[in-house]
Amino acid sequence: MKSNCRIEIAHIDPETYTSLVNHDLRKQILRTLYSMAKGGPITKQQLADRVGAGYHQLVYQLNNHLQDFWTVKEEQKVRGTRMELIAPAYPDTIFISIGKDNGIFIVDPIANLFGALHKVGTRCDQCSPHESRRCVNHAMQGGCCSREPSETEMALLMANGRKLPFRVVDQAILCALRGIPEGSTCAIEIPCDGCAFMKKFIAVH
Repeated sequence: MKSNCRIEIAHIDPETYTSLVNHDLRKQILRTLYSMAKGGPITKQQLADRVGAGYHQLVYQLNNHLQDFWTVKEEQKVRGTRMELIAPAYPDTIFISIGKDNGIFIVDPIANLFGALHKVGTRCDQCSPHESRRCVNHAMQGGCCSREPSETEMALLMANGRKLPFRVVDQAILCALRGIPEGSTCAIEIPCDGCAFMKKFIAVH
């Protein structure tokens, strides 16, 4: 399994965010899907077994409430029946939503972060200052994150509990917020051996 870290930030509407973070089973399904499928697509039965939910209960949640978050990667025929292998639709994406008074809310399934940014933080908070600085320096070399935050943008992050020096996900969130009017996202690629979070994730799993 590669330790490559590609971070994409995408906006989701408040209704989708609320229906997810206020439902423990949906959060568990997403978190488990992202974790299990990091090494390749899985079956719905495998996901149900790991989550500890009934198969039909899991399928109902996938089809009716989480349909935008997963996709069928391949199909196999097993004893005359069709078996779907599924994976996250956007495996590298951290989702954000904007709430009242410019509050930023985050859904990062692989890091098990669901909630207000000022409460749950970001995956980069697990990294040391040295590790974080290395990633920020790489991100600032080009692309949308090469632009220095304005005073207004810095105030927005700090109002959401973020502190200087900002980490790479903070920079990516600002980049994504700039792109909301055009519907664009922000993507950052960190060298394979550079992401301390992904290396820790792989070591655990």
